[in-house]
Order: sequence, then C-alpha cells, then structure tokens
Amino acid sequence: MDTSGFFETFFNNAKYNGILIMDTEGNILNINEAFHLRFGYQEQDLTGKNFSVLFTEHDRKIKKPENELQNVLAEGSANDENYLLHKDGNKLWVTGESVLIKNDDNRTYIVKVVHNIHAQKQLERFLLQSHEFIDSVFDSITDSALLMLDSSLKVLKANHAFIKMFNLKGPPQEGSRLPEIDNDFWKRPDIRQEIVNFLTTNNNGKGKIFKIEESSGDVRTITLHGKVLEGTQNIDRKLLIMIKV
Repeated sequence: MDTSGFFETFFNNAKYNGILIMDTEGNILNINEAFHLRFGYQEQDLTGKNFSVLFTEHDRKIKKPENELQNVLAEGSANDENYLLHKDGNKLWVTGESVLIKNDDNRTYIVKVVHNIHAQKQLERFLLQSHEFIDSVFDSITDSALLMLDSSLKVLKANHAFIKMFNLKGPPQEGSRLPEIDNDFWKRPDIRQEIVNFLTTNNNGKGKIFKIEESSGDVRTITLHGKVLEGTQNIDRKLLIMIKV
C-alpha cells in the first residue's frame, strides 16, 4: 500500500490534533490549521521560533523542552503531557507525541502531535480537590483508573479504565474487599496500608508511586492519588482512588 500521501492528508484535515513540524533543534517550520484553531497561533506567529516558546516559564526553567528533544533524538519518539501556552496567554493542559521522521531527500524532521485535554484535566483535579463528587461523570474519565471505596475500604464503584488497567474480566463486585480484586497488585500489604493512610490522614491529592511487574516481565510505574469525600458522619465518608500510569 502506498502511504506517501497519508501524512499530508492527516496534516491538512485533522480537526482536533494540532501538528507542529520542526527541525531537529526544535525550531518550528510549519503548523496545521487544527493547531491554529485549538491554540490561537497563526503560522507566521511561530515559524522560525523554537517550540520552547509554547512552554510555561517553569517548564523552560527545568529544561522540559530540551529533555523532550533529547528523548526524541535518542529514542525516535517521545510522549509528553504538560501545559502549552495559548496565544492569549492561558495555560492549556495537553498530551501528545513527537516523532523523528526522515523524508525522501534524507532530511530529518520532528513531527509533534498535540491534543488539548485541558477540560479532562480540570475534571481530574476537581475529583482530587473538591468535596463534591458527581457520579454521572465517573465513567467519562478514560485515561485514569478510578476506584471508589467506603470507610471500611469496601468497593463501591470502579470505572472502565480501572478494569482495563488491571486486566479484569469485569468490574469488582460491590462490597468486595481490596484483596478480592482479581489482580495481585491489590493483594499487596503495602498497597492496602497506603490506602488506609489516605483514609486516616486525609493525605488528599498527594501521589504515591508504585511499580507493577507484569506476567510478561515488563514493569509499569503507576501513581496512586487518594481523596476523602466527606459525609455527614465519619461512617458516610468515601475514598476516591485515582491511578495513573
């Protein structure tokens, strides 16, 4: 199959994914219409400038743009999730991937695909910081696994991302305890202790990092966040666990 024209079609027709074409030093050569629509910049606003201008001052100080470039050049691609500055100065949370590409004349470029997930990020922060919980949006979170527990650490609810992340055949049974979830991760004493800590110390929003060894031998690093949702009495409290890879 001849795929030579696929990229041009994707670049020109994409509606939701902004695309930057850069040289290997991160200097912007072109942007697509979707990038303009999502982030406000015209092509002339960015052409010739380094893509670091799109990062916040904090991310530039910690050399996030440089690190991303190093990863792309070393590995051939790099994933990212960070703030991107809209032309109007607002910070938007984005995710994307940068890929090293050689064209027909053997010149090397970096293609950066950017997707605006700011609304979802705001919702995640609401779930971690607010004392309110909207059940109707529970399953709308797709890139973070969510587990709701009662004050005795019995399962109340899990979203689809949780089922997928832990390779479960179905949702954990309501009222089941953590060790009854069909994944060895939830049988670990250190995991249960950390969740008890979330509940008893109100260590809200502060993530704790754990490693999971897969049956294939691969190791995943995940972060657990906990948020206590207060009830009218202590026995009404619920604990929301958010897990991100």
